[in-house]
Amino acid sequence: MIREIIKNKLVEIYFQPIVSIRSKRLYAFEALTRCTYHNEDIPPNVLFDLANKANLSLELDVLTRNKSIEKFKEYYLKNNDLLLFLNFESSLINNFDKKIKASCFTKTIKKFGIPYKNFMIEIKEDEIENTQALEEFCAYYRELGFTIALDDLGTGNSTFNRINVIKPDLIKIDKSLFQNIKDNQINKEIIKSIAKMSHNLGIRVLAEGVEDSDAVCVAMKSYINLFQGYYFCKPSKDLNQNQIETIFSTITHIGDLFRKSTLTSISNKRVLINNYCTVSSIIIEQFISIENTYQIMINELNKYIDLEAIYLIDAKTSKQINDTVINNTNDRFQATKNGDEHYLKEYYYITLESRHGIHLSNKYISYATGNICKTFARKFKIGNESYIICLDIIIKRN
Repeated sequence: MIREIIKNKLVEIYFQPIVSIRSKRLYAFEALTRCTYHNEDIPPNVLFDLANKANLSLELDVLTRNKSIEKFKEYYLKNNDLLLFLNFESSLINNFDKKIKASCFTKTIKKFGIPYKNFMIEIKEDEIENTQALEEFCAYYRELGFTIALDDLGTGNSTFNRINVIKPDLIKIDKSLFQNIKDNQINKEIIKSIAKMSHNLGIRVLAEGVEDSDAVCVAMKSYINLFQGYYFCKPSKDLNQNQIETIFSTITHIGDLFRKSTLTSISNKRVLINNYCTVSSIIIEQFISIENTYQIMINELNKYIDLEAIYLIDAKTSKQINDTVINNTNDRFQATKNGDEHYLKEYYYITLESRHGIHLSNKYISYATGNICKTFARKFKIGNESYIICLDIIIKRN
């Protein structure tokens, strides 16, 4: 079967658009292989497995890549800024030898007069065992002018040390991290960390497999700008003008949603700050001396269902005064105690330096309870001495 498929070129190339939201443009296509044999659809992974077992991986690779490049020419001639993402079979990279270039597709690219810089080679490094071959492969094609993408980071057996080997120009964050993302704080933090690391290293980031507005907005909050997925467009044999207009309409729509969401977050933050300025004032006004603060904090904590903990810091020494007063039901982690040091905590030094002596932290997962919290900190005085009161606010319960 696989021999007949290759001999009669019974594969079709579909393109899935990759978009840039902030620049509102079509950025690239990823070439995807589709095959129908005797009216039966054969999944790409099955197709390439069959080729591998028949020692025909090279032949299938040459066929699909050449057809992809030929198809891309039509789009390139209309827009010279477009890129084409090409997948490479791991077995070919494992056995890469730059002296043997029978599978080299550069001749086809030259034939159509498209610069190498318009092609992004995608690598799934978790399937590649030969690290030296991988490094040589990337160095060889990068020297020619191709760019390299690390695919599916965050899934399978992918390892961060391979970033040093591949030195990718772009990282694709796997779609599994974006599924049901709205209520998954762990995946949100993973996405944020990968994006931050990549930006710090000068690597572009692409959110792959996004299917809803929640996934896109979470990615945009992490400053990810490139997107691929059903939310924008399914893979298509031929991308017509109506589909392109729909893509741009979707970009505009999600841009509006993100802008509104950002403004709402800013407004909510202001409301939260104002609310806890009031709460902290109520507590602080009861402090006559530092000795009576502990019992007051115990009494006040019970009045506010969204408060997880209250604690005081000496502004001069950065040391905590009294143990933390906490509603600790899970007992996951021991809360900070009297005398504990806070000098490198943001809620300490930023509060001291802030103009109004107030700071609201980003969201985090509480060590003590597992709740998603923010810390509100405020500088105040008892007599001539300065202190900081910290209120751990529950944003979402575990």
